[in-house]
Amino acid sequence: MSGSKIIDFHYQFRSKDLTSTLTVPVTIPNPQPASDLVGRLVNAHNLPCYVEEDLKNKLEKFMTEETNKLFDENSQKALQRLKNGDINIDDVVTKWHNAFSEEVKRYAKPESVTEQQVFSEVYHSLIHSPALDTLLNLEHTYALTIEDLIQQRDKDLEYLDDRQREEMEDAMKNAGTKYTDAQVNQLAQRHIDNSQLISGKWSSELSNLRDTQKREFREWVLKVHEDTQSPSKSTSYLNRVRALSSSLPEAEENERGPNTIRMEESFTIHLGAQMKTTHNLRLLCTDILDLCRHKTHTVGGMVIPQPQRLQTAMSLYSNDLCALIMMVDNRLNSYTGLKRDFSKVCEQSTDFHFPDLEQQFAIIEQELALANEHRQQHKHSEDADKVSLKSSSSTSSEEKNKNLRSGDFYLTKHSNLSEVHVVFHLVADDSIKQSDISSRHPVILSIRNIIKLCFRYDINTITIPLLLFNEMTEEMTIPWCQKRVELMFKCVKGFMMEMAAYGGYKSRTIQFLVPPGISEDVFSGISSMLTNIFRLSNPLVVKSS
Repeated sequence: MSGSKIIDFHYQFRSKDLTSTLTVPVTIPNPQPASDLVGRLVNAHNLPCYVEEDLKNKLEKFMTEETNKLFDENSQKALQRLKNGDINIDDVVTKWHNAFSEEVKRYAKPESVTEQQVFSEVYHSLIHSPALDTLLNLEHTYALTIEDLIQQRDKDLEYLDDRQREEMEDAMKNAGTKYTDAQVNQLAQRHIDNSQLISGKWSSELSNLRDTQKREFREWVLKVHEDTQSPSKSTSYLNRVRALSSSLPEAEENERGPNTIRMEESFTIHLGAQMKTTHNLRLLCTDILDLCRHKTHTVGGMVIPQPQRLQTAMSLYSNDLCALIMMVDNRLNSYTGLKRDFSKVCEQSTDFHFPDLEQQFAIIEQELALANEHRQQHKHSEDADKVSLKSSSSTSSEEKNKNLRSGDFYLTKHSNLSEVHVVFHLVADDSIKQSDISSRHPVILSIRNIIKLCFRYDINTITIPLLLFNEMTEEMTIPWCQKRVELMFKCVKGFMMEMAAYGGYKSRTIQFLVPPGISEDVFSGISSMLTNIFRLSNPLVVKSS
């Protein structure tokens, strides 16, 4: 099959009373534009200038028609050779593959593999190998070291607080006699400075220990993986595993007791009318932090993690992640309430895969300023007059940039929690205490967006606080709970049906979390309401006669 051919081009034109014919060979397809070829012909044959435009149009038409004819002929010949079996399909595929690869190598920007990517792949392969137990035990051993240092810190700070309290009480009793007002103020300032100094010292020690553990853990993982890849080093690999397994701590007496029993029920449901999808629902009554705390048990007198931790570690770099929604206030810190307790749970062990909680908060704070600036610009474009009135208020721009609003949420990633990989921190205000909130409430709409993210990014298990509270309060009467539960069930059901288009027909697990302290009767009523709103997957019983 020829790639090109030469065809004579004929052009007639009149000059005075004479009719002249120009015949030139033209290569088809021609890499040059028709205008360049016309210029060369006019100069070479001394053609009159008034025929130049007409010559260009006819030459362009000729080149286009002949090129299309040539391509059609070549295509027909190629198809005929393919039908006759003269062309090897594998050779054609190889040719195109090589051509595409060369094109990509020449022009595409090469992707550099980061150390984090290498470590994640190595860890994922090692966690699915015989070294699984050893990896978890190594993490647990490091966690015990961190826990011991935290206990020492707490004792030191408690002793400092007791001593400072005694000194301040003595100073207040003897104010005006033994101590002047200036001396009392100096004593208070000295106490603050000493507290900050001691806290900074312990924070530095904990940070250094975590950095050391993270470095040692990564080196150990990479070294063991290297040993497994080399047959000559298989003995070294086994020795590393056995040496670490034999150094596990023995269980304390308080670790041998039974675990706390929590109320829970599980259901299998169907969603959709034509294309049905099957999902798992679980109703839990427990403290939200119980899903984050590491719980240990013993086998043969040795302390080992519970199976939940095993599942969390194995699915860390997979498409089967677990998430949790935690209700928080509008301050981006971990100083009060549940956020402080959650921070304490996170600091009980080193996170070997992600930055610690405070570092993630610092990154979120930087992004928050940009997000609020974008939100203000968007609001200004919608309603410039209202924004201009608000901008004249006494609130500083710096304070606005740090504000979180009801319905905002931010997420943190963790590898050192018991049953959770991702935590969605959902901001809520006092308006959720009302019993008559609707499905258009900002918090409800944010839950829709969170479920949408879960369906998109391989988060197959998500825990949702059913009452939108982390603990029971006096306002939560039985009618209030029933109304809130009905709203949440119906909204989540609608969101799941809506988001099925994003995540295909993969099975998901939704855990509805009820705060501890709820009565068994109310829990049973919630369970009954779930079965009425969702369509359960009941087995079909066939009786043979």
